Amino acid sequence: MEMNPNFRLDGRSYDRDELLDLRLADSDHSTPEWKREILSFIHLFLDSSKGEITQYTSGTTGDPGRHLLLRESMWQSARKTLEFFKLVPGDRVLMCLPIRYIAGKMMVVRALVGGLDLILTEPSGRPLRELSQPVSFAAMVPLQVHESLVHGDNLSRISKLIIGGGEIGYTSKKVLACLNQTVVFESFGMTETYTHFALRRISGETPDAGFRLLDGVTISQDHRDCLVVNVKGVTQGPITTNDLVEIDPSGSSFKWLGRYDHVINTGGIKVIPELLEEQIRNSIGCDCLLLSEPDERLGSKLILVVETSQDDPPVKEWLTRLKSFLSPYEIPKRVITMKEIPRNLSMKPDRKATQKIVSTQFN
Repeated sequence: MEMNPNFRLDGRSYDRDELLDLRLADSDHSTPEWKREILSFIHLFLDSSKGEITQYTSGTTGDPGRHLLLRESMWQSARKTLEFFKLVPGDRVLMCLPIRYIAGKMMVVRALVGGLDLILTEPSGRPLRELSQPVSFAAMVPLQVHESLVHGDNLSRISKLIIGGGEIGYTSKKVLACLNQTVVFESFGMTETYTHFALRRISGETPDAGFRLLDGVTISQDHRDCLVVNVKGVTQGPITTNDLVEIDPSGSSFKWLGRYDHVINTGGIKVIPELLEEQIRNSIGCDCLLLSEPDERLGSKLILVVETSQDDPPVKEWLTRLKSFLSPYEIPKRVITMKEIPRNLSMKPDRKATQKIVSTQFN
């Protein structure tokens, strides 16, 4: 693959041959492992004789598995992001994600394609801790954003920030919404679409109601009302997901409602937990999960798990609030409080782990 001649790595220019030699020059292994992995990927991406690039999926469209990445698709995906964010040669972009994930790989490819200055920092919970210079663009996972906010790291050093790979916490979202110097987007995508194909602005006075499609993306729904996406030049055809969505009549954006595999059937009524959870969070001011447990009359009944440090949480007050805007079948039949809801490495609430705790400790 050809690279943009304006590409820089930590402020230094390299031509293609120099980049290919970088990995080989580290014979004494003085370069940290995380940086060697990035150099190895650059070598692999630029040298098409090395064969396919293997990536393991997270399971958005089914069971986790192996996916072979096409260099041309990575190139086209990178171009769409560069155009959306109006990134130009010489712009500094922060690489703070592990290269083993598709999001990390695509940060590198965007820099190679766009002639950007790729600033490398070791992937960690606080990637901004040692960043001394402003950057035009960065991609982070919710855990990194959470830790940066908790420790007061300066997000304003980033002009445009995308957050993906997991659910952004309620408290983090509230803080991000008030940022003025950093434009923050929530991303929507998966390995099969070479990271994001849609973005939703969540900061500033005019946040987006839904996810806006990048150029060349078309969407539809299957018989379950789940999202079907086709990304021109990137995917090899339509990809069916398990994401329940509501598509705008214009076809240019959509609202994410939840996961088909999380739907709860209570008394014959299908409830999408994620759709109600957002409303409940906004009402009670706490992170929460809607789960279910067996019920002789309803089949399954809703239970609400609330994350709170309060010793005597106002459960009755919460239920009174919920009854003012939820329908009777949406009202949880039981409320359980926890100091912390279990989360995975992407900061997504771990429904299975939480359900197990509820079943074993709260029955």
